[in-house]
Amino acid sequence: MNIIQPSRLTFWRLIFAWTAALAFLSAYQILGSGTTLGVDFSASPSWMVVIAIIGLTGLLSLLFFAATWSRYHERILFVAEFPERVANSSWIGILLVSAALIGFTAIFMIPFVQGLFGGLGWVRFLIFWVFSLMGAWGIKWMRRETPWFVALAAIVLCQSTLHLLLVYWPRVTDYPFAMGWSETSRYYYPSLFLSGKVYGHDYPWPILHPTLHLLLAPPYVFDAPLWFHRFWQVAIRYILVGAVVPALMTRLSIPGRGTRWLVGLWMFLFLFMGPVYFHLTIPVILVLWGFSAHDDRRTWIALLLASIWCGWSRLNWYPMPGIIAAVLYLMEVSYQGKKPGKYLFKPTLWFLTGTLTAYLSQQVYIALSGISDSGIFYTSLTSDLLWYRLWPNASYFLGILPGAVLASLPVWIAMVVVIRSRRSDWHPLRLALIGAAILVLFLGGLVVSLKIGGGANLHNMDAYFSLLLIVFAYLIFARFQPEEGGAGQPVRLHWLLILALIVMPAWSYLQFNIGFRTGNTTSTQHVLTSLQEYVDEANLQGGEVLFITQRHLLSMHMLKNVILVSEYEREDLMEIAMANDTAHIQTFRKDMEDQRFALIVVDPLNYNVLSKNRSFAEENNVWVTRIMRHILCNYREEAVFPADEIALYVPQEGERQCP
Repeated sequence: MNIIQPSRLTFWRLIFAWTAALAFLSAYQILGSGTTLGVDFSASPSWMVVIAIIGLTGLLSLLFFAATWSRYHERILFVAEFPERVANSSWIGILLVSAALIGFTAIFMIPFVQGLFGGLGWVRFLIFWVFSLMGAWGIKWMRRETPWFVALAAIVLCQSTLHLLLVYWPRVTDYPFAMGWSETSRYYYPSLFLSGKVYGHDYPWPILHPTLHLLLAPPYVFDAPLWFHRFWQVAIRYILVGAVVPALMTRLSIPGRGTRWLVGLWMFLFLFMGPVYFHLTIPVILVLWGFSAHDDRRTWIALLLASIWCGWSRLNWYPMPGIIAAVLYLMEVSYQGKKPGKYLFKPTLWFLTGTLTAYLSQQVYIALSGISDSGIFYTSLTSDLLWYRLWPNASYFLGILPGAVLASLPVWIAMVVVIRSRRSDWHPLRLALIGAAILVLFLGGLVVSLKIGGGANLHNMDAYFSLLLIVFAYLIFARFQPEEGGAGQPVRLHWLLILALIVMPAWSYLQFNIGFRTGNTTSTQHVLTSLQEYVDEANLQGGEVLFITQRHLLSMHMLKNVILVSEYEREDLMEIAMANDTAHIQTFRKDMEDQRFALIVVDPLNYNVLSKNRSFAEENNVWVTRIMRHILCNYREEAVFPADEIALYVPQEGERQCP
């Protein structure tokens, strides 16, 4: 990648200005947070020292910035660039780079720091920025020929990637109960593919995200403990999302090992920005590895395998393999005066065949799943669209549209720069179709994100981000085929554009703390023992036991003598509630009124209807009114374990009371 580097003066003015801005914003944020919490800073010497250090950093940076506009600017740069003049001491550079790489993450792993500054974005950014500057100095100490801007960009990408790689690992624990709303589902649904082995009885396969749960099923083959299931989910997430990078890089020609590594890190961060679901990376990988503009057989094999996988994944990914293959064709094959019908025949056939294959693949899955009502696979088509979530809201502070634009606008600008500078390389038909494909996926991602149950982040923009990354990489590294023949020529990009490209992917996961859950083994064992006692009592009464949540306790045999009731898992119930699937809701209501179950295990149920200005208010309200109410009108709370978010409900006696 060719970069138009900033001048020395411009670079250091940016550094001083940004450091000053971050310091002053951080000080203001700390003072505001302290005032809200009722902190008397004048009576706290430690807080006064912190504010003084941050304020002094801002003042010195501002002073240096002002000095760069005076006749003393060379003296300022002389001081700032001191690593270029000291004796060659690689060990100092290694020490600085090592500290820079782990410093931000290590600091925000400390619970005390998390409590004080974890929610203060400007403070976090300042700390990250200080370590970035330290790392840039370290790189210059080791490799003086590295431009300052490249050194800074490299350390930012490396810091961000390391933090991302550590974000999920604290979830690998032997804590026996679910951590998070949907975690138990991620471990229960995979067991259904091996239900004969796991439960001694065949049960229907999962309805939602079958391929996701298929990828999470292998630990059940050897009866792995819960901690290994968690390890497997974290590892496969990193492996599969990361595998997209070499699959795409092999189609590019990027000179220089260092450049390839930095580009690869940026791609990795970009894919996690949504993030892209890891089971949806497989069709991307298959098409990237298998597509060939000159070997139709190889392309067809990759396309059909990817389409079959998409058919078992989710509806909006049906056309994705065909779209990727068509776009790769448009990038790699020039128009060169061909008739439109002849030129577009193969990509059109790939798109139509791939989409049809995905649809037929899902029909095969439905037939094999053991679920008689196929309509339950399409409930998302009838669920509500929450248009206000396009804009900043309580569920996602950026809003889907501004968030997607912020994340992808620098990529679009870079692509426009390349196309405008090499306009003769492109036939308008090629550009129009590539642009249309990206736009369709963008609009489709917006619609899926606006469905009730979505909109908390950009993960439903996964198809859009995946294709955008492919087109961007082809353009930036001149992998496309020009109309006039020959090889494409790379275009130099301005350093400000490179900076814009880095910001969102780098910052996406830096906002998250890394915390380790410390459970009380004695307490959790007591809860498990109590659950077993309640289950045994229900069995003595000859009643059924329904686990709406915590079903992994059954699939991993942490509880004994429980016959699985496959209906009414929480995600299934939530899906029919959001779609207002009256037939299935009525069936559930009747089972509750008939008090079919002697014991129900679920989260503590609090009947509370929320206003729209609360996070996920609509999701809460349909759950409360369409599901929870039917439970609470017929069952009462028998026991609750609030620390583990588990409650037990038994049938009401006498006249029933509703909330």
